[in-house]
Amino acid sequence: MNMEKQNNLKSPGAKVYAITSGKGGVGKTSIAVNLSIVMSKAGLKVLLIDADMGLANIDLMTGVSAVHTIEEVIDGKASIFDALAEGPEGVTVLSAGSGSGRISDVDGHRVKKFRNELLKLENAFDIIFIDTGAGISANVVDFIFMANEVLVVMTAEPTAFADAYAIVKLISNEKPELNVGIIINMGKNEKESDLLYERFNEIVRRFLRSEILFHGSVPRDKIVTEAIMRQTPLAVYADKSAPMKSLRVIARNMLGIEKTKQKTIFNR
Repeated sequence: MNMEKQNNLKSPGAKVYAITSGKGGVGKTSIAVNLSIVMSKAGLKVLLIDADMGLANIDLMTGVSAVHTIEEVIDGKASIFDALAEGPEGVTVLSAGSGSGRISDVDGHRVKKFRNELLKLENAFDIIFIDTGAGISANVVDFIFMANEVLVVMTAEPTAFADAYAIVKLISNEKPELNVGIIINMGKNEKESDLLYERFNEIVRRFLRSEILFHGSVPRDKIVTEAIMRQTPLAVYADKSAPMKSLRVIARNMLGIEKTKQKTIFNR
């Protein structure tokens, strides 16, 4: 195995995104779930990994009941192929196991073992989303560094802004070649989100001497909470809602789809 593959999961067959946040409560997992469905409905093979080892929520949001979990894969009790579960709208889910909590402290050896297991899947999917825990603890960062690109979810709250910057700074210092993008969630309106990104990017440019990508924003909408309470992804519960419209725009931006082809690909 070459050194590049030891550091991440890069391959011609899979683009790997880590979806993360500086603090909890910013809607990171909701974005991960629904963005995965958008990509799947566009015809891509998508694997969604719940890597929030302490507070796994993907199975709760999707209604997926996995027979085996990441914990069992790491412990050698199940193969990674046995741990794959069928999720909504064609998305494949690798569950951490809701509320297991036991592996919130994943040491370097276990992370390396998990990375090697994931490499077995790299050519089976077009896109792999890793939904990490929040914050900058060592095991969160380990999962972030498995990706080709990091999507940092933030809101307009000052704490979310500051914590998102902490993640970007850490990545800039330790792995500057890793692309980082911002998604602003629960925005008041598009103009406010654009201004928030510009302010954030100016700080990154000034103090880190780099640029950060802006993939887009998702508006605040009570229908998101309704979907979560029903344990149904928003992409299934209210596919025509304003937040889902925004997520389709974000998916187009991520993939660089030409505007003339966007409607056909992302409105199936």
